[in-house]
Amino acid sequence: MRALYLPSLPRNPERHQEQWDQTTVMGARVFGWTALCALLEYGTYDAYFVPGLTDQKKEELIEDGLTADSVKRLVAVPIGSKLPITNSDQIVLTTFDPQLRTLATTRRKLQRPDAPVCGLIHSINSERVVFAVLQHYFAGLCEADLLFCSSRAGMRTIDVYIEEVGRLLLPNITYRPRRVLVPLGVTIPLLEPEHRINLRQLLNIGAQETITLFFGRLSQMSKGDLGPMLIALSLLSRRETNTHLVIAGDDKQTNEARRLKALANELGCIQNLTIWPNPSARDKHMLYSGADIFVSPSDNIQETFGLTVAEALSYGLPAVVSDWDGYRDIVSDGETGFLVPSLFPSSLETLEVSDCRISMVEEDSLAQSTTIDIPVLSEKIQSLLHNPALRRQMGRAARQSAEKHYSWPVIVKRYEEVWGESIQAAKTAPCEEDLASAVFRMSLEKSFGHFATGKRNPHCKCFITAEGREWLKRPARFYFLCHLYDPPTPQRFNQMLREIAARPGIPATKVVETLGGNGDHVSTADAQWSLGRLFKYGLVASNEECTVTGDQSGALQAVTRDFGNGTTGSTESSGTNR
Repeated sequence: MRALYLPSLPRNPERHQEQWDQTTVMGARVFGWTALCALLEYGTYDAYFVPGLTDQKKEELIEDGLTADSVKRLVAVPIGSKLPITNSDQIVLTTFDPQLRTLATTRRKLQRPDAPVCGLIHSINSERVVFAVLQHYFAGLCEADLLFCSSRAGMRTIDVYIEEVGRLLLPNITYRPRRVLVPLGVTIPLLEPEHRINLRQLLNIGAQETITLFFGRLSQMSKGDLGPMLIALSLLSRRETNTHLVIAGDDKQTNEARRLKALANELGCIQNLTIWPNPSARDKHMLYSGADIFVSPSDNIQETFGLTVAEALSYGLPAVVSDWDGYRDIVSDGETGFLVPSLFPSSLETLEVSDCRISMVEEDSLAQSTTIDIPVLSEKIQSLLHNPALRRQMGRAARQSAEKHYSWPVIVKRYEEVWGESIQAAKTAPCEEDLASAVFRMSLEKSFGHFATGKRNPHCKCFITAEGREWLKRPARFYFLCHLYDPPTPQRFNQMLREIAARPGIPATKVVETLGGNGDHVSTADAQWSLGRLFKYGLVASNEECTVTGDQSGALQAVTRDFGNGTTGSTESSGTNR
């Protein structure tokens, strides 16, 4: 069996926007949702394990747009429980972000050193990503582990982070995960020509008038300054080369539409402009379907790939975009669109990644002083407006490029090919714990054992209390002891409490051994947790509890409580460990 482990499931941000009109639609969230849909539709793995998946969450996923058949492929796994797999089964642990450390911890708990972990990058213009890279050095990762990079520019930035962090570490501590270039995927839409008519009717423009579309989040701070695009529009108007520009996208964060309208009015091109804030998924489909040209003058280092550019190509739109990070991977200059030169300011050399740790002020300042060549931008748009045959030629090439390089069946197949390579690599050289990974394996007891009054003796004798007997009479109460996010198993507590009632004074170790299932780490830990819940709710007590407490001097005190006669005795021991 081949299985994928997904630590969490994304939701559909576009549906949430339609329902509640409060969720900011970001490319990373759109990608996460469409990636989940694609994995379940086109993936060939036998199982997709999801910890804490409940029937309610399954219903929510169907409401978000997943098909019932896709949801059936998801396998619920109680949090902390052992996966229903054998040693011969192949498993990959994957997430839709670059945080590999958590998955490495999960792999260790599952005792599957042959299971690769995989993540991917989105926005990487933050010291948070630098610290994530630093964590990768110490997380117990290996050469079979993966970090998917969506663009060559993004991969180069990650390599710079690795190089700069590595210079600060000992020579024997190396970065081990592979970086693999795999672009983000898009759904290839069904083209509906009637949307050309519908969109022009909504905009109240002529049936033959060309539409140039910008689609993306409206934010100078974290996406791009669209003012230069309006200047390009005004230049076209002065040359009597008219096109109707539609600027559409999420505008909940900054209310950018107001500024853009005021600027367009000042430039005298407001009559050729429509701003469409917070479009629905249906609006988005109509806008892409009805447009003739796509334009995106991105200037912000927050952008790494350019999901909306790939979407535009999938609709057969020639794209006029800035020569920028992943954009230059997506658009082939002169074939599927045009690349417009971009220039950073000379002050770039004075800025640091850490300048953005509190807010996006520094990258906002950088973007606002980054130049997109306005004359070239207007010239390239004009060349497409004057040449319908060129638009059609580039549009066909754009659609073919999207189908070949960015369609979800292609991307999912590539994921599985790379996962297969890593599975084979892990078989021959499984991930082994090294000195660097020990930093994340510090003992909780050593680190936090002094927080509580003490710790229960693992060999203490267990007795059912009067309250416990009341709960046995009303077993429905055991539902209140169950895990918050796992399928409820009240019978586990009922069985354990009855065992204690039938065997007064049974040692805690024996309770765990008897009811710990297979005796593996996960089953034992689950039994220990269940017994702890019974103690917590006063359903079980012990005739003696040995606890360890700490004081400011670091001395430890062992306290023995005799619940039978109510006396308390204590013994002193010095040192920091017992």
